Amino acid sequence: MNRHYSTADFSRLVRGVRERIPDVAISTDVIVGFPGETEEMFEDTLAFIDGMGFSRIHVFPYSPRAGTPAAAREDQVPEQEKRERVHRMQELAGKSALAYRERFLGRRMQVLFETEEAGISDGLTGGYIRVYTDGAARLGELQDVMIERIHRDGVWGMLV
Repeated sequence: MNRHYSTADFSRLVRGVRERIPDVAISTDVIVGFPGETEEMFEDTLAFIDGMGFSRIHVFPYSPRAGTPAAAREDQVPEQEKRERVHRMQELAGKSALAYRERFLGRRMQVLFETEEAGISDGLTGGYIRVYTDGAARLGELQDVMIERIHRDGVWGMLV
């Protein structure tokens, strides 16, 4: 894809950021099925992504863009294979996001509450973790919350 850095360069950069900001949320976008991607290459990508501990992974299949060198390549990955690889990468993305959220269980965090519906308020931490509570959250304000459990696409917490 004509990137001018390696996975080793990227990994080193992420490690450096995490040394300075241990709880940082780092997300990534992953294209699967780029022309020429073999099963072995895809497996290597899965292993690399699995080892990075991303808070969120956006996965999408390669789609040709007219006039680009990649679109003209003869070694296009078949659509069925791309769909299967997207599914496998999305499974890994779900596991990675869950593992990131689990790191914060039992911790006190600040949450900016945004909405309330049917007695449940939700908002985001500084690391973009969605927090739900049935406490009397003040919308538009940062509040301390004790994170108790995984809940839906985020975590459940109690106002402190």
